[in-house]
Amino acid sequence: MDYLIYNGFWNRQPPATVQALARAAKQRGIRLSVTPHTEWTAVYDGGVHVVGPAGVCPGAGDTVLFWDKDVRLAHALEAAGARVHNSARAIALCDDKAATHRVLAQHGVPMPETLVAPMAYTDVTEPVRTFLDRSQERLGYPMVVKECFGSLGGQVYLARDRAQLEQLAFSMGPKPFLTQRFLAESAGQDWRLYVTGDAVAAAMHRTHPSDFRANLANGGKAETFTPTEKEKELALRCCRLLGLTFGAVDLLRSAEKGILVCEVNSNAFTEGISRCTGIDVADAVIRQVFATKNV
Repeated sequence: MDYLIYNGFWNRQPPATVQALARAAKQRGIRLSVTPHTEWTAVYDGGVHVVGPAGVCPGAGDTVLFWDKDVRLAHALEAAGARVHNSARAIALCDDKAATHRVLAQHGVPMPETLVAPMAYTDVTEPVRTFLDRSQERLGYPMVVKECFGSLGGQVYLARDRAQLEQLAFSMGPKPFLTQRFLAESAGQDWRLYVTGDAVAAAMHRTHPSDFRANLANGGKAETFTPTEKEKELALRCCRLLGLTFGAVDLLRSAEKGILVCEVNSNAFTEGISRCTGIDVADAVIRQVFATKNV
């Protein structure tokens, strides 16, 4: 049996991307059981198994297209023997921006200079002042501030001076966050490449006229663009390093350093880039995930 698991807290019904994936699978003769992650329970009792709707327990021979960030459930499914895409490790690395940048930096991938705040356990004020001093000294203003866990650009901010930086940092509480060099020349735009396997399935240039973030969810616009071989190889390399079967790589362009990696997403929506480019990205994901079944 093959499964498509999506986030059940945020979505009462399967979201558009999940519906597109299910349609693409059906068109290729693949029957997917589409269910929210809230209907699955990992059970540790003399072994690992996962109980789903109607008591079903996936195992060896089953494929799970995991459209969520519940890495504990993904790990349990893998331990039970299921083939999970993206893998729990890959999802965890992409979900935590500090982890993403650590892996990429270890391998010399070009990206904006990034500083990671010390781990906090309660509300932060004095304990992070040394970190804020270093961020200010190295990055200057304006400065990008990101929560390590976030989606759709909603947890990404811009500090224009020390007062704003402190306000943002102190409002984080125990949430992990990082600071990053702001690239004025890329403000309000990025270049997204959607990778499936060893190929770039589609690419779009996103822009926003009044926000430094280009996310479509925040009102950004998109147009198709043809990436260079260098841009394609960079996107493919990021996905290989992070262990992604599929993923979206967001690039920035620096006047000083050229092409830089902004973020890598393990569960990026497909409808925006498909609408923009005319390419059925959901179908490309299905073909890659189920390649061994000759779809």
